[in-house]
Amino acid sequence: MAPNSTLAIHGGPKAVHCDGADRWPLFLKDDVSRRIGALLDAGTITIADGGGIVAEFEAAFRDLAGTRFALTMNSGTATLHSAYFAAGVGPGTEVIVPSYTWHASVTPVLHCSATPVFADIDADTLTIDPADIERKITDRTRAVCVVHTWGNVADMDRILAIARARGIAVIEDASHAHGATYKGRPVGGIGDIGCFSMQGVKAVSGGEAGVATTNDPVLFDRMVLLAHFGRGPKGEGARTFDAIGDMSLGAKYRPHPFAIALASSQLPRLAELNRRRTHNYAVLNDRVRGVPGIETVEPRDGSTRGGFLEFKFKIARDVLRRVPLDRIEAALNAEGAPFQKDRYSGMNYTYGLLHQAPLFTTFDRRSLGGCFYDPATYTGPHPAVPLPVTEDVCTRLLSTYAFVDVDETYLHQLADALIKVMAQTESL
Repeated sequence: MAPNSTLAIHGGPKAVHCDGADRWPLFLKDDVSRRIGALLDAGTITIADGGGIVAEFEAAFRDLAGTRFALTMNSGTATLHSAYFAAGVGPGTEVIVPSYTWHASVTPVLHCSATPVFADIDADTLTIDPADIERKITDRTRAVCVVHTWGNVADMDRILAIARARGIAVIEDASHAHGATYKGRPVGGIGDIGCFSMQGVKAVSGGEAGVATTNDPVLFDRMVLLAHFGRGPKGEGARTFDAIGDMSLGAKYRPHPFAIALASSQLPRLAELNRRRTHNYAVLNDRVRGVPGIETVEPRDGSTRGGFLEFKFKIARDVLRRVPLDRIEAALNAEGAPFQKDRYSGMNYTYGLLHQAPLFTTFDRRSLGGCFYDPATYTGPHPAVPLPVTEDVCTRLLSTYAFVDVDETYLHQLADALIKVMAQTESL
């Protein structure tokens, strides 16, 4: 179909007429049933000491991340809270975080009675901008959270150089990036602590689960201390906590073994999933790269993407000065192409514009009490600090599924739809 034919939204034929069902199974039912059945047969419905299937999965994840330690938890949010705690984030300290991220990269900072400081992103990769990290550092900065957004890896060399020179911990939020690498090194093993969500439709999922990775025995033991009631510190840093014996701080962040059974079934499939998603994204990007009005999101030089979660494209600013993104989305959907404007942007503060969210700007956290208000350090609500790149990019993103097992003809038809619509935006 010629890309300049009449748009479907104006009565023309659809560009997409191939079956677009993704046939990659979210999980292998028989394998998961076998693993959970074995736990039930053994009467294992909880694991407090980190043994059994939990120990086996942690060993496999250590291999994936290339780290000495891995610690499973019940969510990616729990791994981030544990990581900040382990890194010494507390009252009077700050953590530099990107605004373009899921809110759980940021809210655990509040649980540590600390202050999140928002940084801008790199427009090309959608990951945190090292130059803005450097601008935001103060003598209160204790850590920086690096989010490998949509599977794209941040500029780790620059970030590590900035952080190491100042004694600042680097926490990698790799929740979108299972299996991604930077200059041959797996994400999650580059900074001080790696945090992976295994929720929902993540590349490795336990339904609800997470895993933290580190090479530092003291950081590992500090995470155990917070997150695993019933599991004593077992890293070489255990001597740090002799004064409290076998106690923990009581948070029960340990995962359910059934969740680890599900994740254990998916982990061996990760390499194939990433291979297919990488190929499919490349098919789309190769077709539309250079098309007027479309900007592709490319991997950083020297890195390989992983996990993905969604495929992202940007619409050029000059196009959006003439036609709203909603109208472009409607035209693509009419073509049978499942593109949508970034549902996390705009007024949805769970992702993308966190620096404008009332929780971090106008809301007075003293009303919450507890860890959310430290009278010695809390200075009240703060107005939003402009982040021009984040604010611009969030208004221009189109998303589609991170396809795994689809007919390649379908991917070409999606590209046809993009090309067709972008060639006729003046009619919208």
